[in-house]
Amino acid sequence: MTKLPVEARLSATVVLLRNTEHGLETLLLRRNPTLAFAAGSWVFPGGAVDQIELDSASTERSATEIAAVREVQEECGVVVSNSALVHFCNWTTPETEKKRFTTWFFVAHVKHPDVEIIIDNGEIHEYQWLRPEQALALHGQDELRLMPPAFLSLMLISHYQTAEEACLSLAQREPFSVTPKLSKASGQMAALYPGDAEYETGQLSPDGPQHRTVFSDQGMKYIHSGADVSEPPMDRP
Repeated sequence: MTKLPVEARLSATVVLLRNTEHGLETLLLRRNPTLAFAAGSWVFPGGAVDQIELDSASTERSATEIAAVREVQEECGVVVSNSALVHFCNWTTPETEKKRFTTWFFVAHVKHPDVEIIIDNGEIHEYQWLRPEQALALHGQDELRLMPPAFLSLMLISHYQTAEEACLSLAQREPFSVTPKLSKASGQMAALYPGDAEYETGQLSPDGPQHRTVFSDQGMKYIHSGADVSEPPMDRP
């Protein structure tokens, strides 16, 4: 009998953006290395939607917005409003995983760049404001552990010069939703996305469109082979 996947819990994540004299920066938090999920990874503030938030909200989006505001304040002490949140994508944990989330990703402009960041040193151990390209470079040097959703989000945000530009552009872009499938393709672990030949057929193939993130000792590499992929790239506007 085929085992059904674990039900994914609804959650929310916020990519906080600020303008500085050095350029656009985003806040990353390092999770406690002893946690059961994403241990030691650098992530954006966020977390699971509480049942009371689900019960009191009229829509799933409303519930995730409420949770996003709460989680940002709890994890880093920053206060954002629901109206500041711009939804730009959803990521759902692969069906093969034992702990799963469907995470709504938002961006929000932090208009006071010197806002105090407060972490609990429990779930969150460190924080950094970084330009997206800095974070990606540190990841490539194995100094900043990222998960694919954060990696792709940083690649996307790196195309913008200001927080205002990022929020306006992403508000006009159709949000994408993706549930990766894990595979060992060509001897390398990969997360496959819709539009990839192997994602659609479940069969290893050297030919056909590729839409995936490949994992290596040098970090992650996102591959979108072009017009042959039915889904638009996730790493650029």
